[in-house]
Amino acid sequence: MCRPTAKNPIREVKVSDPIVAQFPRPPQVIAKRFADGATCLVAEARERFAGFLWLAHGGYDEDEVRCRYEFAVPEQSVWDFDVYVEPEFRIGRTFSRLWDEANRRLAAQGVRWSYSRISAFNPNSLSVHGRMGACKLFSATFLCIGQVQITVARTKPYLHLGLSKNSRPKLTLSPSA
Repeated sequence: MCRPTAKNPIREVKVSDPIVAQFPRPPQVIAKRFADGATCLVAEARERFAGFLWLAHGGYDEDEVRCRYEFAVPEQSVWDFDVYVEPEFRIGRTFSRLWDEANRRLAAQGVRWSYSRISAFNPNSLSVHGRMGACKLFSATFLCIGQVQITVARTKPYLHLGLSKNSRPKLTLSPSA
């Protein structure tokens, strides 16, 4: 276990924290995450921004395609997303420190299941998640042509045709899957 230290803390931040200005994401994306109620854990190393990890309780509206992920057991579930570590800290323990702190907090809240969407085109992330004990629940493919989105999933609703920006499938995540 990689515990935070005084020189390398992991802490939850709010939208007003000055460190948020250092996040390598557009400000409107960060603002929406906080407005949606997501939790952000930040890793620091020697008083510098080293990385973050985001958590969403109660479900998650995907930000790359139109899809709503809901939990079959919401009180024991969370969605983790956008785990980021600054390049100069990727060889060290920053990633492990972020996850250890997230797991500690989630266990204290009674959360047993953390869900993620991992691109099939990201073998690095698939490998890391596999080493952490992640298991695949199902796959989903999203084909976007202009405003039209076709979703093919190995879970209900299996096939979804979205003709407008407000049309999105709801995929329910269950630990029994």
